[in-house]
Amino acid sequence: MMEEFLRVGFSLIAVVFLIVIAARLIQSRAQQPGMGLLRTLGYLSLGPRRGIAIIKAGKEILLIGVTPTDIKLLKSMQEDHFDMDLKTMKDNIEHIKTLKDLFRKNWISRNKIEEHE
Repeated sequence: MMEEFLRVGFSLIAVVFLIVIAARLIQSRAQQPGMGLLRTLGYLSLGPRRGIAIIKAGKEILLIGVTPTDIKLLKSMQEDHFDMDLKTMKDNIEHIKTLKDLFRKNWISRNKIEEHE
């Protein structure tokens, strides 16, 4: 009788030990960056449970819209095109900032001239 309890007890300990080892192995693989097929590159929240995500799936970049009831593919492009498009967008943003600063300076200088007249 005692032998049976020991055998069942050791078997239970062995099974729990294997489950813990398997869970740690799965968790360590999930936490390694760059592992797996999908990686989230960025997320922009647009409200409660709504947003836009940039997902890398292999060599493809996906722009995805997320709502509480739906997920939609907004745009898909190859990784090398994404790098070029990203550089173009950054250049455009810099150009817009420059135009905004020029407009602000001209607006301020016009207001000062009108105040002195």
